[in-house]
Amino acid sequence: MSVGCDDGDDAPGTAPADAAAADASSADAGAMVDTGAPDQGEADATVPDGPDPDPNVLGRCVYVNPFTDGDECKGYTGGGWTAESAAADCESVFLNTAGTFEPGFTCGYENELGYCEIGDPEGEGYVLINAGEDPTDCGLAQTGCEGFGMGTFEPRGVCVADDICPPVEPTVGAVFVQPYEDCRDPIEGEAPGLGPNGQVCTPVIVSGCTEPGRAYADYASCDDIRTQRPYSAYMEPIEADPNDPRLADDAYMAELEWFKGEVESCACACCHTESVTADGASLWDTEAGALWIDTIPDTGLAMLAGWVDSAAFGAVDPANNNGFDRLHAGQPTTDTDRLVTFLAQELARRGRGEEDFADVPAFGGPLAFQATFEPNDCARGQGVQPDGSVVWTGGAARYVYVLPAGAANPGVPPNRDLPADTLWQVQVPSDNPQPLACGIQYGDTPEGTVRRAPEAGDAPALVAGERYYLYVLRDVGLPLTRCVFTYEGE
Repeated sequence: MSVGCDDGDDAPGTAPADAAAADASSADAGAMVDTGAPDQGEADATVPDGPDPDPNVLGRCVYVNPFTDGDECKGYTGGGWTAESAAADCESVFLNTAGTFEPGFTCGYENELGYCEIGDPEGEGYVLINAGEDPTDCGLAQTGCEGFGMGTFEPRGVCVADDICPPVEPTVGAVFVQPYEDCRDPIEGEAPGLGPNGQVCTPVIVSGCTEPGRAYADYASCDDIRTQRPYSAYMEPIEADPNDPRLADDAYMAELEWFKGEVESCACACCHTESVTADGASLWDTEAGALWIDTIPDTGLAMLAGWVDSAAFGAVDPANNNGFDRLHAGQPTTDTDRLVTFLAQELARRGRGEEDFADVPAFGGPLAFQATFEPNDCARGQGVQPDGSVVWTGGAARYVYVLPAGAANPGVPPNRDLPADTLWQVQVPSDNPQPLACGIQYGDTPEGTVRRAPEAGDAPALVAGERYYLYVLRDVGLPLTRCVFTYEGE
């Protein structure tokens, strides 16, 4: 997912692929070794001490992943790289993280989970090596490659296992907290709310908003919100001009104050309002001075205005969102026309018009990519077996879907996570750390899970010879298995 909550950075639709895939790597990686050409980086490889660099190899970037604290390696294999551009890329391989560029070496580890190819091999394509010996990390490695890096994953080492349905361990760390409604008494000094008994009721979802004029962080958990969108504290410093004519434009400043209120009444504040974030604002900040809007890049403003598609982030029905609408603009708002007019005027002041963003890819990074993903045929025994067992690869799962072939890909809640034609879906509630192992029965509701489709009655019987879509997620936005199978029948 994109870094931050609906960030609006200058690289929409291109989530930090190396960061995301690296996030799925093991923290206890094996020692780095040189393995020659990229296709020679097998598990348990050994090489002489101190290999000499190969002048025919561009180089690799080695660094410590700030999310896992493990060693990572990015190999520059695409024909579009030069030594200079690869070295420059390595200097900012993550936000606030620089790697070490080593010309003449490729990536390789003594123990590998997988090999991931990302991007155009004729352009700026690259490989990521996932290192480790823990088979429970295999799903993360695959998800990081395919779901975030939008690449092709080749399992290696312990991830090439004979047991297709190994036992699974409880989930470690935070999981996506599913949407819920939080009703609280108004804080002291504020008017009664519009909910039952004068309470203020707020949808706890990243596209949700509290009542207009109130601060979202006063009425909902930002900690829960930040489980729903990866968050990183990062801001480019700006220097305000005390003579900026906007400061003397009362009408402009009034509209800017209204826009700030719209943002801070919504879950956007959990990442973009410094005082309520976990470690600092992510990319832009409503508290960065009188002209805080200058922290939002042009492409971000275009997304917030609805000029660039951001549907992959999801949206709450305005009737259930205290009147805030994100269906017609990127920023939830109580007045879409007013919002778009103000943002268009600000972009015009910067010399930009709607036509300038016509070719900007949809926002959402891997979420947008997953929405258009086209599955291949299942392999390695994946699918619903004749005895009804559901088999997937990649390890522990929290969401399992069986859909008709050709169905839409599940997305994020609250409006994109359950395609209308879903035949059967079960999920593990946020407060249950025990995920599902493959081998569960189609149509069942395993202990500790919730079945969302069908809402009642038995799941539709599968028809022998018909094709179906198996979609399995480690967590929301983190797919494990997405493939089409032919049901063989009993």
